[in-house]
Amino acid sequence: MREQTKYVYTLLCEAYAAEVRSRGHVPMFTEMTKKVIWELAAFLTDPKDSRFSVMLCGTTGNGKSTLHRAFNRFWSVMIDNHIVWTQHPYMRDAKMYHNIMANARNWEEVLTMHTWVGIEDMGKEPSESMQWGRITTPVQDLIEFRYDVLLPVFITTNLTAEQIREKYQERTASRLNDMVKVIIFGDIDYRLIHNQISEGGADGVLRLENNKLQEKD
Repeated sequence: MREQTKYVYTLLCEAYAAEVRSRGHVPMFTEMTKKVIWELAAFLTDPKDSRFSVMLCGTTGNGKSTLHRAFNRFWSVMIDNHIVWTQHPYMRDAKMYHNIMANARNWEEVLTMHTWVGIEDMGKEPSESMQWGRITTPVQDLIEFRYDVLLPVFITTNLTAEQIREKYQERTASRLNDMVKVIIFGDIDYRLIHNQISEGGADGVLRLENNKLQEKD
């Protein structure tokens, strides 16, 4: 079991590094990053865990979206190598689900996808929206439907547990509590660090390496 977790952890780290490099940055595996990737790997390889979805929580810039996209890379590799048999992961910003819901056929496809459906930056979308004269709650409806039929979602959010309960009400919060493995990210802003490196050139990289060495000490 632990060997399987190590294997998945290695693949996720490779996917994470590839995702960071695709944006022109140098991957930084801080203790926080290694911890959250290990938590995800452990969850994915634990047959005793009855939860079937993931929620990455924390402040902005700490790598939640990067790990989400890295997971999609990893899962696509699993599909292409016939290790898992699902559709490729589906990932959209939370605000986009309002437009998707407007098309009944597209909405039905998303609701029933037999793969991971990603809700990126949950909480940034309006709690309610108006379509054809009626009030709709796309993100809540998506979560509750997939909870009922045991289909996975992969969520990233900056909201706290209290804010989630306030925005989505008790019914949805209760379902999330039952279905998701919550992974908490530390308070680090990689975007700020990458910008500092870009502005500082070689000196910026040297300062970063010195900080990493101090972390290890």
